[in-house]
Amino acid sequence: MSQRSAAIDAFLDREAAVAAVTCYAAALDARDWTAYRALFTDRIAIDYGAIGSLVATVSADEWTKRCRALEGFDATAHQLHNVSATVDGNRAIVTSIVDAVHVVGVEGRVMLGDLIGRYTYRLVRQNGWKIAGVTLAVVAYPAGKEAFDTVFATARAIFAKGNSA
Repeated sequence: MSQRSAAIDAFLDREAAVAAVTCYAAALDARDWTAYRALFTDRIAIDYGAIGSLVATVSADEWTKRCRALEGFDATAHQLHNVSATVDGNRAIVTSIVDAVHVVGVEGRVMLGDLIGRYTYRLVRQNGWKIAGVTLAVVAYPAGKEAFDTVFATARAIFAKGNSA
């Protein structure tokens, strides 16, 4: 293989890993749970402790089900930028900055909870790149942590009400 071919293959490999991460954000915002679930290995290490959420290794089905609580929001926008990928054989690390906006309307007013953070994704090659772990580190809460927590609590309550038997 020529040096140029190897460089092109490495570039394409990194881009495929980045595409999996981009799909993570897009599927969340589109509420496409089938596409979202397809991005993961069967078990996934989640560290969302920075926002007071799950820190555990769980089944991808359980994680996907948990994320369905985002249906309580009127809209979300997980905007990724400064994305970087490092591939080492059948493993990859992808990092990005995320600007995550969460919007819910209640009683005629719109509530906004947003954060700026850093995602670190750990991927493995399994018929393409699959996400085996995700860590979220918070950099800032532009509207404030209290607003973020209030919006999430409100959206969870809306979701729970809509999904009660």
